[in-house]
Amino acid sequence: MGRMATSGLTGLVLAAMLATSAPVLAAPVGQAEPARAELLRRAKAGDVSVYDRLAQSYLTAEGDQRDVDAAVRWLNAGVRAGDTACMIALGNLYFAGDDLDQDEAKALSLYKAAAAEGDALGAYNAGLVYETTADDLTQAVGWYWRAATGGDQGGMYKLALAYQLGLGLPADEAQAVAWMRKAAAAGSVDAINDLGSYYLQGYGVPVDEVQALQLYVDAAQQGSAVAMANVAAAYHNGEGVAVDLQKALSLYALSASAGNLTAYYELGQMYEDGEGVKASRAKAVQLYRMAAESDDDEVAEMAEDAVERLEGGSSETPIA
Repeated sequence: MGRMATSGLTGLVLAAMLATSAPVLAAPVGQAEPARAELLRRAKAGDVSVYDRLAQSYLTAEGDQRDVDAAVRWLNAGVRAGDTACMIALGNLYFAGDDLDQDEAKALSLYKAAAAEGDALGAYNAGLVYETTADDLTQAVGWYWRAATGGDQGGMYKLALAYQLGLGLPADEAQAVAWMRKAAAAGSVDAINDLGSYYLQGYGVPVDEVQALQLYVDAAQQGSAVAMANVAAAYHNGEGVAVDLQKALSLYALSASAGNLTAYYELGQMYEDGEGVKASRAKAVQLYRMAAESDDDEVAEMAEDAVERLEGGSSETPIA
């Protein structure tokens, strides 16, 4: 019985280029945020660099301490002063449409203004708007290129996918690999995982199951539920490591609990076939039902078909 290609080039995070979330403002890493009173004191003294952080303190507060109007006032002040962090943060509010009336045109304008000032994240977010709302991949790739060459890891990753899938520009394996490597080196966990898929499948690089596994482990240790499922698949199929069905079961379960519903499908197959566990049609159906809730249409359809097949009395698992 074959398995679903969880680490294939057209599976999981490589299935589509479209982003599933709104642009986000990158937060400082490893910094203790000053109390709002201190931020407010500095802002009133004219320190533009804290305007966006002060605004975030109003937006992330709970109860009566949350004040969207105050946040927007400080962000607008920052925009007028030319602060790109404020441009991006205000653009995010317009893009999301939760605290302000959604206005994608205003969001795009603010992202472009930030990019014009040299902010690579602004260029990346502009690319996301073109990709997800305007359905203009040519424009999106142009902005991703600008973000990537400006050092933004998200832009590098998107550019790698564009070259890989031939979206918005001609497909080019060498360019896809080069940009995926750059994105991985810049810290993109998705890129680290996908580079593992390149090595597993021999896409633009020699097949190297050991290297693939090392990359999957690296991405999984950094929190990627998809990569964790790919590590599970390696133990399931003996790719770069000896087969260990118990580890595969455990890692698929961890991946699923972390939000990767595709892993439920893999678990369903293992319970249906009795791989590393006592075969159980009832348990397999339960797991397939959970996989059917996946946002990945292909996974959901396969899971629904599996449920229908088992409830119809067939125990013959199709070749994935």
